[in-house]
Amino acid sequence: MDKTIGQLATRSVVAIESEATVQEALQIMCDRCISCIIVLSHNEPIGILTERDIVFAANWLLGQPDLLVKEVMNKPVMTVSEDMSVVQAHQLFCQHGIRHLVVLDSRLEMVGIFTQTDMVRSLKEKVFSGVRDVSQLMTDQVLHVAPDVPARYALSLMARRSVSCIVVVQNGQPVGIFTERDVVRCIAEGVDLLAVSVSAVMSHTIVSTPLTSAPHETIGLMLKKSIRRLLVTDELGGMTGILTQTDIGRVLEQQESGLVSALLGGSGNATGLEPGVV
Repeated sequence: MDKTIGQLATRSVVAIESEATVQEALQIMCDRCISCIIVLSHNEPIGILTERDIVFAANWLLGQPDLLVKEVMNKPVMTVSEDMSVVQAHQLFCQHGIRHLVVLDSRLEMVGIFTQTDMVRSLKEKVFSGVRDVSQLMTDQVLHVAPDVPARYALSLMARRSVSCIVVVQNGQPVGIFTERDVVRCIAEGVDLLAVSVSAVMSHTIVSTPLTSAPHETIGLMLKKSIRRLLVTDELGGMTGILTQTDIGRVLEQQESGLVSALLGGSGNATGLEPGVV
């Protein structure tokens, strides 16, 4: 039997009331290491607060610590049936430029979150037939900054360029990466992003993959390390690009819609993922 998104979704749903402060929500996201939190009003989902929302709203948040979740959240939240096919969920991701779907059971109760990570996990190796290696999927234009630039500057670049990370480079070599999750952590901890360099708040662990890696190998590495992006390196170890879950999803653009539907166990016409943030 073909799997539905209800079978593939992340079952743990973390929620917060709309009248709570953003600071409270960020602390929960940090403590749980999650990319989003559902916003409730009278126990009904009315919105979603994501790491991407925090990056875009950072200027407000840094100046107004008492800002409420309902003033920043992305609304309305998109809810779908647990019986929805992966292909149908993929179409919604494309049409609405989103990375999360709230999954409801037959009683219209929340039973999970279907994310871009769950989508990537569902892809079978044969979807990548004809794609030799990650060089055909990666983004070769990598936004990067020097270690000594203010973290606030790096954050502003992320917001202006609609990307989820910036690579920190010193002497031509990557030494760290500043991500949406780092932004959430910094704001939750009250870090003065103007006063600290990006190197002081970046993630020092960089996971990379060779340019010649097969797509299914990189999916396995992402899932094993619980990460959403990999630096792509050449034979000398130099940075040549970045591969994200969004990039992996774009392989579907290269498939005939009928073939995608057959491979992923759905029906109807499937469209490719639109370019999104890294």
